Amino acid sequence: MRKYFIPGDVGSLGALYRRLFKKERPLPAFPRVVQIQTKTGCNARCVFCPNSIIGGRLPKGEMDWDLFKKIVDEIVQYPVSRISPYLMNEPLMDRRLPEMISYIVRNKRPETIVKINSNASLLDDEMAEGLIESGLDRINFSVHGIRKETYESQMVGLSLERVLQNIDNFLELKKRKGAQKPRVRVTMVKTKAIEEELEEILSYWKKRGVKVNIRPLENRARCEIADRGINPGKWKPFEWCNRLFEQAYILHDGRVVLCCVDWEQTTILGDLKRESLKDVWNSERYMDIRRRFLKGELKGLLCESCLRA
Repeated sequence: MRKYFIPGDVGSLGALYRRLFKKERPLPAFPRVVQIQTKTGCNARCVFCPNSIIGGRLPKGEMDWDLFKKIVDEIVQYPVSRISPYLMNEPLMDRRLPEMISYIVRNKRPETIVKINSNASLLDDEMAEGLIESGLDRINFSVHGIRKETYESQMVGLSLERVLQNIDNFLELKKRKGAQKPRVRVTMVKTKAIEEELEEILSYWKKRGVKVNIRPLENRARCEIADRGINPGKWKPFEWCNRLFEQAYILHDGRVVLCCVDWEQTTILGDLKRESLKDVWNSERYMDIRRRFLKGELKGLLCESCLRA
């Protein structure tokens, strides 16, 4: 995982040393990845996600079109590697999503990709058509298990049969259109529940030409998740996290939160209704948090509670 340093804190010789000998990178002047929450909410209550704990208490709303365009118009000026119009939500709940993705695609740089993660339960024919036509580069479907009892006990509130049918329909539509995009992946976190059916999972998706990404489980800074007994291994603190140095996270009302796990919005770094993302990214408050992280001074920060398998 890439490590970073803050150029202004080390001087020119220090920066050269960090680059050459420690193989670290300078903090970029603008985030490399930006996630935008176009609409709040999720229709699932997955056991490994904070939405199952605090989803009902989160503020609700959708991003105003003018604010969305303002944010995108700034982002596309910079060499951003990825723009993802989702954050702590199920993106397909926003029926405007294909139009929003199209706006990003029309204005972004060629090297910037547009990607979303979805549970696929709302992937009806209209949405499937819209996403393929939008120019979306990548879509990851979160499908946690392949046996009905496993899946529906983990992704509570969803139907495995419906999800699998939606994805099959999407793949078939993409094939009929001769579309190269979006690239499709299935993703899941490694929990005790899926361990015994991993071979079945890989076999099922291989027959459909879909690769599977299995990621380490995180507690998303929530002790309740760590206490659920779903981790097949032992919890341990993050040795390093690059989110503070690479990624920006924007809520539906334009506020910028510290991290994608900041579900309770404990650390608001700015408001894009009044500020630019570049100014927020380079603000003194943001820099102070990064300095504390680099020194290992996590007490009082959201990072203090983060664990991974």
